[in-house]
Amino acid sequence: MDKLYKIEGYELLNQKIYRILKTKIIKGDIKLGSKLLENKIAEQLGVSRTPVREAIQKLAAEGFVELIPNKGVKVSEISPIDYREVLQVRAVLEGLAVYLLAKKITSVEITKLQENIRKMYHFVIEVEPDPIGVSDLNIEFHNIIINNCGNNYLSKSLNNLHSQYSVFRARTLKSSSRLKSSFEEHSKILEALKSHDAIEAERLIREHINHALEIFLPTIETKSY
Repeated sequence: MDKLYKIEGYELLNQKIYRILKTKIIKGDIKLGSKLLENKIAEQLGVSRTPVREAIQKLAAEGFVELIPNKGVKVSEISPIDYREVLQVRAVLEGLAVYLLAKKITSVEITKLQENIRKMYHFVIEVEPDPIGVSDLNIEFHNIIINNCGNNYLSKSLNNLHSQYSVFRARTLKSSSRLKSSFEEHSKILEALKSHDAIEAERLIREHINHALEIFLPTIETKSY
């Protein structure tokens, strides 16, 4: 059986369905803009509609799908112009967030980031590349920076931006080569933070975000996602 469809440990049914749908969205098996039908998914997986609905609600909270009144659920999509503009703003704002964090980062925050990098290494290097595992850790890494920068208004602004294009952030990690380069970029950002080098940390995170834009923008423009 495909590992994707196995229940891991005491994994709840809605969590399993969430993992299956999220994996299919990230890998492109479910196209951006596609409708998700609760009854069809429930039938395919042999479950009731309740855990499917709960899984979809979680995906919506993370920005992977949109709940449209009277029209149902569809996988989030975005225009090339919107995506470019969102990432341009994010590069500047997250650059400021990491700059502020580098000035005051604590041993507790460094330990959290180191543990994140350790887990990411496992999913990128030690086992078969896992885009879902790395996607979740990627979100966690950036959230640690954003939510500990010391500027609440900045944190809220960035969290709002992130929820608007989660699916596109995840899609940039589809290939094993990007998984590895993203891991290396995160590692360099952590080193700059450990050295309290605010200028270098800001430069590295802007470069990291711009790489994501360079990778995924052409696929949006050609509708090859």
